[in-house]
Order: sequence, then structure tokens, then C-alpha cells
Amino acid sequence: MASKGPRTAVMARIPDEVHAILQDRRRRSETAMPVSQMVSDILALYVHRPDLAVNLKEWDQE
Repeated sequence: MASKGPRTAVMARIPDEVHAILQDRRRRSETAMPVSQMVSDILALYVHRPDLAVNLKEWDQE
């Protein structure tokens, strides 16, 4: 796997309901990326750094 650049591991406890939504969206996505990558991309987009989003180039906020 190619390097994604310098990264810091962050552990967060999220509500079970949020995790279930992320798992569902991950399963429905074409890439089936790990939830941790999805969260990383969502955070990059949230802080207006789409250049750091590896898989998600836009965030569908259904």
C-alpha cells in the first residue's frame, strides 16, 4: 500500500448509532474503505482540506 503521508493515530469512542451509519455507508460505497479512512477523509473535508481526503472527494451528508 502506498504511503498516505505523515499521520497521527487518534482513538475516539463514538456512539454505536454513528458507527452503524458509517459502516452502512462504507458497505454501500464503491471502494469499501476502512471506517478509519472514511473518518479521516470526513475530518479532512470538515476542516476544508479536500487535498488530504484520500477516498472521499465530497461528503454526501444525507
